Amino acid sequence: MPRKLVMAIAVSTLIALLLSLVPSNSWKNNDIPTFQAARPIHLSEQNALDLFTRVETHYNIKRIKWENSSIYVDLAVKSDQKVELPHVYHDFYGLTHELLTLTDNVKQVYFRLLEVTDTPRESKLLVAIQSNGENLLDPAHPLAELSEVEAYVTNTFPVRIEPYFYERISP
Repeated sequence: MPRKLVMAIAVSTLIALLLSLVPSNSWKNNDIPTFQAARPIHLSEQNALDLFTRVETHYNIKRIKWENSSIYVDLAVKSDQKVELPHVYHDFYGLTHELLTLTDNVKQVYFRLLEVTDTPRESKLLVAIQSNGENLLDPAHPLAELSEVEAYVTNTFPVRIEPYFYERISP
């Protein structure tokens, strides 16, 4: 038994000496940081839909149009659907935040909420908001509270609310 113990100590010491001779500099150059910044997406007509599958909205996305570094987003509600203005602001802020932080070529976001009817060409505009890349708050820390989002959007971006919104849609 002591002979096996001495042999195990000798082999362990030999392995430790051999490992100390291996240069460790080559291992340090191959380290990849765990949390590294992801490259921004270069938005185009081909991948615009892929980006919007990641974003959740309270209301259905009806149409997306990409044109000259501007993106146009239409959300749709039905005439019998209840619409709450804070949720509209939250959808706009969420979409705008994602588009301006995850992409490198979006400069403006045009956002509309439309009431759709059974006849195709008779959609009514309810709310329209537009944004450019300079108005966005700190992109690293998005707003989470609904009241904060509503105050931020109304004070920062041009918001157009049609009178029809207050007459027919809003509770």
